[in-house]
Order: sequence, then structure tokens, then C-alpha cells
Amino acid sequence: MTTVGSDPPALRAQPDFLKLWGSETVSLFGTAITTLALPLTAVTRLDATPAQMGMLGAAQFLPFLLLALPLGVWVDRRARRPLMIVANAGRAALLAVIPLGAAAGWLRMDTLYPVALIAGTLDVLFHLSYSAYLPGLVGTARLVQGNSSLQASASVAEIAGPGLAGVLIGWLGAPGALLLDAASYVLAALGISAIRQREVAPARAGHPVHLLTEVREGLGLVVRHPMLRAMVIEAAIFNGAMQALGTLFVLYATRDLHLSPAQLGLIFGAGGVGALLGSLLAGPLAVRVGFGRALVLAAALACVAPLLVPAIHGTPATTVPLLMLAYALEGVGVAASSIHHLSLRQALTPPELLGRMSASYRTVTYGVLPLGALLFGVLGQHMGLNAALWVGTAMTATGWLWVRFSPVWTLRQLPEG
Repeated sequence: MTTVGSDPPALRAQPDFLKLWGSETVSLFGTAITTLALPLTAVTRLDATPAQMGMLGAAQFLPFLLLALPLGVWVDRRARRPLMIVANAGRAALLAVIPLGAAAGWLRMDTLYPVALIAGTLDVLFHLSYSAYLPGLVGTARLVQGNSSLQASASVAEIAGPGLAGVLIGWLGAPGALLLDAASYVLAALGISAIRQREVAPARAGHPVHLLTEVREGLGLVVRHPMLRAMVIEAAIFNGAMQALGTLFVLYATRDLHLSPAQLGLIFGAGGVGALLGSLLAGPLAVRVGFGRALVLAAALACVAPLLVPAIHGTPATTVPLLMLAYALEGVGVAASSIHHLSLRQALTPPELLGRMSASYRTVTYGVLPLGALLFGVLGQHMGLNAALWVGTAMTATGWLWVRFSPVWTLRQLPEG
């Protein structure tokens, strides 16, 4: 058994981990800009409707539903580092299409849909490869430390990125700001290319492919293991219902609450501050209350905090600080619970199944995203934005109960092996 709070020395001094960490940090800053710039491109440049915003979100996440399982089989048979490099290079090229289309005058919603779909496919490939690659790079004993470091970078990017995005969108326009994310993926690909540690070939490399059998092995592990099963259900409820915010919040904030891009940047940035705090608290909280209870408490905060969003009304002077508080609280819970979720999944899974476990997990937890985006796009169109936000956040608030009433709650330490 590995004590969660232990601090194995020298991980952040390990050159190859620093290259991975630095590369991902750069791309996360670009992604934080895109989080605001892409929906604002659709809303302000193309006058998108709630239903179109739902379709855009669905296109972005549909590959997780349709392609994660076969890609997981593929990842378990190949070196993961080259796959991450290819995914980053491809995402850079795709994002560059949007500002080029805007400058040339041919950018339409029909252009954004396929770009989002292909970029989403490369997102799947990168995340599956990364989740399978990290344990071999840092070892099981340092998974929480490694995941916490990367989550801290994501949190800092969430703090600075939206505020920077608000400024850049005002200066370059929303499509132009996307060029920075494209550049960040290029730099990330170069950084990962510089990693020198030899990657051990996957155990199944060169074996005949039995796609359905191998997919069933990954799905079977997630479905049969009581802790993995509880976590996947909790994450699926959270992700699907939170598409109410992902699909509708920018519309709601700009059209109903009359907030500016700069004010949206402050709100999303507050979420990043909360996420940074959550990433710093994840390890110490697990030491204090036990790994399982830390995971459950963080998940409860992440699930319940969004209820504040549709309850907030008034002028920007009052709504902006309250929305910043709501997003900050959610950020604390999401960051801390994500670190614990990922570390526990990686620790419970044999190395030869990491790609397929992650693919099965993401097929469920990300596969609900396009369904949620479509659902809340339709609800927002017919019920109104505030009512649809209430429906989504009320659903979100129930998700943490699945891990509370599972063996995760009694887990004192992170299992080793």
C-alpha cells in the first residue's frame, strides 16, 4: 500500500516529467483561451442559437462516445508518446482553420461542426495515450503527485486563460484568439518529442487484434469492479448534467445577465482559482480524512456548487462576484476529485489494460457529453435558459451519492498494484 500523503522525492526534478508537465502546461493555457473563444465565435460572429450551441458541443464530444473504445485497443498496442505528439500536431492544424475561415469570409456553423468533430477525435487519442503513459513515466507511488502537478497547471491556466482570452478577444476577435491555442499545441508536441526516457513496449504489441474481445476486457473491468463502477456512474451524471452550463452559460450570461467577455473571463478565472486550491488540497485532505473520504467530499462540493448559478440574478455588479464564488467552489471540488479519481483508476488497473480501461471510462463519462449538449440545447430553446440551467444543476447535485455509498468511502490509502 502507498500512503497518499507521502511525497516521493525528486519527481519535479525528473527531466522527462518536467518536459511532459511543461508541454501540457503550455497547451492547457491555449485550451483555456479556447474555452471562451470558441463559443463566443459561434455566439458573436455567427449568431448561434441555443440548439446550434448544443450541436457544436455534441460534435466536440461525440468521438468519446463512438471512437474511445476502438482507440483504447489501439493505444494498448502502441507506444503512447508518439500518439500524443500526433494528436497535438493535428489539433494545432485544425484550430488554425477557424481564424483562417473568419479572415477569408467563409466561416459558418457548418464549418465549426466538422472541425469540432475531428478535434474531438484527436482529444480522445491524446487523453487515452496520456492516461496510459503517465504511470510508466512516474510510477504508482507518485501518481497523486504527478496528477496533482498537472492539475495545478490546469488550474493556473484556468485562472489566467479566461481573463487573457477576454482581452485577446477584444483585441483580435474570438476567431483570432484561437491561433494562440493552435500555437500552444505545436509547442506541446515539440516538448513531448524531447522526452528521452525509453517507453516500454505494450505487452500486446504485435499480437493479433480481437477488437470485440479486447473491448469487452476493458468494459468488463470497469463494470465489475465496485469502485470503478461507482466512479464512472458519478462522473457520467456530473458530466452529462453539467452540459447545461457548458452549452448554455455563455448564452445566458451574455443575453440574460448582459455580461461582457471580460466579465466572463473573471468568472471562468475564478473557477481556475478554485481548481488551483483544490489541486493543492487534494493530497493533504486525503492524509487528514483518508483517500476515499477525500474523494467523496470533493465530489460532493463539485456536484452541489453549480446549483448557485441559476439562482443568481441582478446587475453585473452583484452577479459577477456571486458567479465567481459559484465557479470557484465548483473548481475546488472538480480539481480535487479529478486527481483522486484518476489516481485511483490508474492504481487499480493492470498496465496492459490502462488504455482500454480509460477508453471504457471515457466512453461513458464523455459519451454523455454530446447527449447532454443536445438535450440542454433543446431545453434552452423551449424552456428558456434559466429553467434549463435549473434542470441541469439539480441533476448534477445527485451524482456524488454513487461514490458515497460505495467501497470508495472506506478506502484509507491509494492501493499499489
